[in-house]
Amino acid sequence: MKKHRTLFVLALALWLMKPVHSNAVNLIPMGEFRCTYYCPCYECSEGYGRKTASQTYAESGRTVAVDPEVINLGDKLLVDGKSYIAEDTGGKVCGDHLDIFVDTHEETVEKGICFKDVKIVRKCK
Repeated sequence: MKKHRTLFVLALALWLMKPVHSNAVNLIPMGEFRCTYYCPCYECSEGYGRKTASQTYAESGRTVAVDPEVINLGDKLLVDGKSYIAEDTGGKVCGDHLDIFVDTHEETVEKGICFKDVKIVRKCK
């Protein structure tokens, strides 16, 4: 009986020592960016519709266009606390400028231009 208890304690100790996988992330502050909005209309998307530079289809609440010299395509972003993915580029998107995808042209006009805090989200290894 004592031998079984010892084996149990040993097994429990080994189990407790196994590495814990973390969902921790690093937030890389990029500063305040000028934010504009675009939709799939010809005027906003320059004729590309929902097709993005990263070969995905733009989705409201997910897709932003970035300057790939500043933010890499595929990077996850936190923009004023809301998550996005850098999936697109744009002819007028340069430097510290984000173009946020929305579904309708009315939304692009309504939202206009604003400034938002941007962070890149990187998973810890």
